[in-house]
This record gives sequence, C-alpha cells and structure tokens, in this order.
Amino acid sequence: MAAHDNLLREMLGYFNLSELPFTKELESKKLFLLPSLERAYSQLQYLVSLRGIGVLTGKSGTGKSCLLRLLADSLSPANYRMVYLNHASVSTSEFYSHIACGFGLQPTGRRSSLYRKIREQIESLYSSKRMHSVLIIDEAHLLSTDILQELRMLSNFAMDSRCFLIIVLCAQEDLLLKFSLTALESLANSISVVIKLDGLSQEETYSYIEKRLSDSGHSTPLFTKSALNAVHLASGGCMRVINTIALASLNKVFLQKAKEVEAEHVQMAISR
Repeated sequence: MAAHDNLLREMLGYFNLSELPFTKELESKKLFLLPSLERAYSQLQYLVSLRGIGVLTGKSGTGKSCLLRLLADSLSPANYRMVYLNHASVSTSEFYSHIACGFGLQPTGRRSSLYRKIREQIESLYSSKRMHSVLIIDEAHLLSTDILQELRMLSNFAMDSRCFLIIVLCAQEDLLLKFSLTALESLANSISVVIKLDGLSQEETYSYIEKRLSDSGHSTPLFTKSALNAVHLASGGCMRVINTIALASLNKVFLQKAKEVEAEHVQMAISR
C-alpha cells in the first residue's frame, strides 16, 4: 500500500496536480455542470417546485448520481426532509421498512401499519413545520410492479389534492418501458417530469476533461485534441468511462515520461 501511495504522489507531482482529476470522489460544489447536465439539473429543480413525481433516466455512468448529489445539497433542511433509498430489489414490506427508517420511524409492524405511519409522518412534517418530504429512489428500474403501484398511493394526499411528497425515481432507461403496463397506468399518468441523460457531446467531453485537470491544479493543456477525440469516441461521452480512460492514459504518459497525452496513449489505455 505504501509503495502504491508513493507512486500516486509521484504521478501527481509529475503533472503538477494537487489531486486525482478523474475520480467519482468529488464534492458536490466541484461538480462541473456541462450544458446537458445543467439542463437536467434545472428540470430536477423544477420537479421539486412542482411537488410531483419525476423520473431521471440514463445509462450507467452518465451523471445521474452527480445530479442527485447536487439536488440533495440544494435542499434546505429547514424546508425539506429527504430520504434516499438504493435498496430497490426488496419486497414491499422491506421497502416500507427502509422508508420508515429514513423518516426516523421504527420499522416494525405490518405493511399496512408502516404505510399509515409513513403517511402520517409526511403530513405531520408539513402541517407542523411546513416541510415537504422528498423521496429519492436510486436504481428504481429494479423496483417491482407492486412497489411502483404503492408509490402512487403513497403520494396521494387529501383525495389527491395536496402534494406533501416529492418522488424522484433514478433509473436506467428500461424503467420507462414498465410504465406501458396497464397496472402502472395510474403512476405513469402522475409523472410530471421525465429527464433523459445521454452521453456528453464531443465539445462537452473536451470541456469536462480540461476542467477536471484545471480544478486539480494543471494550468496548461495536457491532452492533445486527437487524444481528447479518442477519449470521446471510446467512451461514447459516458462520464464514468471518460474518467477511467483519461486516468489510465495519464498513467501511460507518466510511465513513459512523456509531456502530454497523445491519441496513442489513449489507445494503449483502452487496449490494456
């Protein structure tokens, strides 16, 4: 481990970097909002203002989790009670138990009892503190049809005339296919915002790489244009893949003691 740490420090020093530029361990305030991500984030904020149910979809690594972190950090604890779940492959009873824990309730009793206690807590937070509850469910494409049906009922207050609960379903694209099922027609009709994330454009990929390097202390261009293009083509604009390829390319350059990242280094990183 010590040898690995020394090698990492040596690589950072070689490129005059203060930290690794391509990592998912970024503070929300350091996340770089590219035009496509900024539009998606604006739609998430709009969903919160609507107090409705929304869906954020995209392939793995396209930035969904980044947007959720930004959204979570933007919600004032004085006005919102946020519950985040990423346990999607569960039974309905387990699902309600996780939500109950998120609201600080004892996760005991039958499903119907948990359902009632959760709704009462959501109503109480609004009536006593004017707090809206926000339920964010990650990996929502793994939710069963039964649980998706429950979500519609959970969000129905005062004969569907009040909006105390905001629901954000973060999922891969196949969740939208489920909404064509007759059993989910009520939920599908209640979704007010659908946000679809695609891979970054070529220009956004270039900007993302250069901004991450700049934020990490490198003041001059390090990737040649041909290298940037090679990263974009290989990654399809997926940020997670961009991170992997860009970091591996830096490592190739470091081992060769080269001055900048060329397309050949990217190809070496891809074919490793």
